[in-house]
Amino acid sequence: MDVLILLLFILVIILLNIAFFILFKKRDLNLMVSGIVMMALAPVLGFLSGALFLYFYDWSSGGTGEGAGYGGAFIGLITLVNGALILLIGIIRWIITISAKKD
Repeated sequence: MDVLILLLFILVIILLNIAFFILFKKRDLNLMVSGIVMMALAPVLGFLSGALFLYFYDWSSGGTGEGAGYGGAFIGLITLVNGALILLIGIIRWIITISAKKD
C-alpha cells in the first residue's frame, strides 16, 4: 500500500507542476506565486502522506510505526524543495526581465 501512496504523491506533484507551468505560459499565474503555493502545500502533503502511511502500517510486525513519520516528513521536504526551486526560477526570471527592460 505504501507504493500506491508514493505513486499517488508523485502523480499529484507532477500534475501540479504541469498546471503551474501551463498557467505560467498563458500568463495567468506567476512562477513566484506558484512556488509559494507549492511551499504552502508541503506541510499538508507531508502530514497527509505520513498519516496514510501510519494508517496502513502493519502493527502486527511489532514496530512503532516511526518510519511512517519519517516517510511523511521526507515527502513534505521534497515538496518544499520543489516549491523553493519553482520560486527561485521565478525570481531569476523576474530579475532577468527587469534587467532587460532597463537596457
